[in-house]
Amino acid sequence: MSSERGRIVVTGTGGASGYAVALQAEQYGYEVLWTDADPLCPALLMRPDRASVVPLAAEGRGYLNVLAEAAAAFGTTVVSLNTDAEVRYAASESEAIALAGLTVWTPDTSTVNICLDKFSFTERVARIGGFRTPRILDYGDVCRDFPSSGIFVKRRVGSGGTDAVLCLSRLELDAWMARNPDGLIQEVLVGQEFSADCLYTGSGSPMVVLRKRLRTRAGMSTVSETFHDDQLTNSVADLVQALDVRGPSCVQGFLEWDGVRFTEVNVRFGGGCAAATWGSSHLVEIYLSMLTTGDRRIPDGVPGRRPRSDIRLIRPLSYVVLALPTVLGSKGL
Repeated sequence: MSSERGRIVVTGTGGASGYAVALQAEQYGYEVLWTDADPLCPALLMRPDRASVVPLAAEGRGYLNVLAEAAAAFGTTVVSLNTDAEVRYAASESEAIALAGLTVWTPDTSTVNICLDKFSFTERVARIGGFRTPRILDYGDVCRDFPSSGIFVKRRVGSGGTDAVLCLSRLELDAWMARNPDGLIQEVLVGQEFSADCLYTGSGSPMVVLRKRLRTRAGMSTVSETFHDDQLTNSVADLVQALDVRGPSCVQGFLEWDGVRFTEVNVRFGGGCAAATWGSSHLVEIYLSMLTTGDRRIPDGVPGRRPRSDIRLIRPLSYVVLALPTVLGSKGL
């Protein structure tokens, strides 16, 4: 395996974001240690010689100790964090991360907390002004006059589109609320759904690559396509700057007939970031260079380049059969 660009630990490789970043890193010449909290994560099972299981970030110090040990054994201090929980932990425990000798890149803890709490995100965006989010509906009002188009519900805190569904009846709403008593009830949006992979250093304008979400499964894009819209690009960049979301992020929203509605900002790349080509470079490639070298300056010529608008990313369902020697024995199949 080529290691001309050095070594890096990529977390959350069982999810779309971590998998995409790890795969891109290997393609750009990095030697990657794939990690996840799930020992049956397919990405780890397929790469047993360069995989490591780490605890959930919720375990705090135990998580950090194992992550630091895995990085040291792999011969690196650089870690790309790709789950919401890990970004939250690293942002809130930056001193512990530094003492462990690890190099990560996250926004500050206040920004992370706002972005990971969808109600706080909506309130903060409203206070900033100039941006719109979906209307949050009152449960009592909805019950008295249930909208004919239904209502959209999602967890207040959670990754991606986990348990985010369209409810077409009061019965469906009540069943969902029983599982998620603090969940959000919102108006239904019918416009073109989009994602925007972004990279912001804290100075200048964020780099933004827009993607149409043409097909989704469990909140993740299975078919997406890059496109150009200068007004939307500027609006996304303004929002990232206003929230001070430094490092990689993924802004999501809808293009409605009367304007843009921003639904959330993930403090990591989106699962479709493999399509985020910027001129002859790639957003993930630029991010990895900044993370591993510590040089957060945007390379010369990059700001003047334009994202490509002709890339379609397809995430197919596929199967891989792995032989287990202990099961197959000496006779094989």
